[in-house]
Amino acid sequence: MNGILSRRERKKQKTRQRLMQVALQLFREQGYDNTTVEEITNAADVAKGTFFNYFEAKEAILPALAASQLQRLEKSLLPEHGAPASPVARIKLALRLVTANPLSDPAMTWRLFAAGMHHQGVRPVQALMQLLAEQVRQAQAAGEIRADLDPIHMGSLLRALFFQQMIMYHCGYRPAPLPELVDTVVDLLLDGIAGPQWRSAA
Repeated sequence: MNGILSRRERKKQKTRQRLMQVALQLFREQGYDNTTVEEITNAADVAKGTFFNYFEAKEAILPALAASQLQRLEKSLLPEHGAPASPVARIKLALRLVTANPLSDPAMTWRLFAAGMHHQGVRPVQALMQLLAEQVRQAQAAGEIRADLDPIHMGSLLRALFFQQMIMYHCGYRPAPLPELVDTVVDLLLDGIAGPQWRSAA
């Protein structure tokens, strides 16, 4: 009996994962608004009603997608998985990986934020801040960031600067490729922008 239940659970998990993979692909190709539940289920080769066994509405799949993508991101930041030894370098890597994710499109980010407020599960914007804050803690332990700073505040600041760059980039301000702009933001935050007169006055 337990074996049968286990197989059922595995099948359910496989179907849920398939729906999520197909939805993410369709959102990437044609946009969230232009994608219907019927298109998702057709591409996943399941009945339309099956979708609602796993997600109460189309927007409910967004927090699940965000949670899955964040888990992958966390694994990508582990040195044993090839991430840099430097925590600051891992912060840059994290933000570069987020820029390449279709869920980081500004329109999708707002939908994720709204979906996270109405559905149980991960709140992606908050989760990204927590992930960055953890890297800040590790950077403080390694002496790469001042130890007297609040990691949560620094994670929130990094997140805010990142999304500001994303919005400007998608609005047409593109003085450099987006990954380079993200690296520059992190470097500016760490190095500061004060000129010699300010430093001498300080």
